[in-house]
Amino acid sequence: MQPVRVFSPELSRNAVRRMMDTALQRPEFSAVWSLRLALFSGALVIVAIALHRLLGLPTPVLLNVIKAGLAGAAAALLLGLAAAVRIWLTGRAGAGMAFVAMLASLALFAWPAIYLPALRSLPPINDVTTDPHAPPPLVALARLRGPGANPQAYPGETFAEMQAIAYPDLQPFLIARSADEAFELAADAVRRLNFQVVAETPPGDDLDRPGLIEAVDRTPIIGFYDDVVIRIQGDEQSAQIDVRSASRYGRHDLGRNASRVRAIFQELRTRLESTVPAPIDPRAARSKQKSGKGAASKQPKGDDRGRAGRRSGGDRGR
Repeated sequence: MQPVRVFSPELSRNAVRRMMDTALQRPEFSAVWSLRLALFSGALVIVAIALHRLLGLPTPVLLNVIKAGLAGAAAALLLGLAAAVRIWLTGRAGAGMAFVAMLASLALFAWPAIYLPALRSLPPINDVTTDPHAPPPLVALARLRGPGANPQAYPGETFAEMQAIAYPDLQPFLIARSADEAFELAADAVRRLNFQVVAETPPGDDLDRPGLIEAVDRTPIIGFYDDVVIRIQGDEQSAQIDVRSASRYGRHDLGRNASRVRAIFQELRTRLESTVPAPIDPRAARSKQKSGKGAASKQPKGDDRGRAGRRSGGDRGR
């Protein structure tokens, strides 16, 4: 014979109570998924930055991944807030998960929020130069700018006006050294700053053939590519150094290009203080005078006048 089941209200109430306790012990659904989404978004951004920095992930792909990660963090933050409200009303578990999800999402948003003061105070430019009227051109670097990169040509007067207001100290660097020596000093400064040199063109015998140094620098953390061109022109007595620093991607450089130009000039000053001017070869100066292709060097003329003065003074003494 089968046992007879006797219905007991007390037993049914206990069963319902146990079911409710079990349900309350389960974490809130939205809290679980908010935590998962927040951790996934953070890991996605970190992995993308590491691949871009170390393994050459294309910059446009990195920017799209960062946008996706921030969108995921925003969704995780909203889910965490919804989970907190439901946990407050129902008493279910999962408050810790919701709190960690919101904290992780806010931490991911705090990274771009650090740059808000720079975005508000600095002009929205991505290309600076010490010679806005005739900026150093991108020659070899132009071939490195792929799809989605900023144009290789200097943007023009709008950028020049904003740069003049924000960075009035970015002026040509004038030194009392020959153009060849200034070129060597600039090349040494670029290497000491750990830039990747792409091309070097020494200055010619006239002002129509200035020297060019093209290099690539990367931002410290993410590794964004910035192009640098240094132009050296002058004669045997003095030289002028102009620098152009342009971001390969992005609309706003956050002042990074201006800081890079200042770093180059500071390194040049250091090199100038630690070196002495090279002696001028009179035969090379006379050969440049005879060539007649450009502006003649002024140093031989000065020497001739000095010798003439010394001869006349000697004749008077005799």
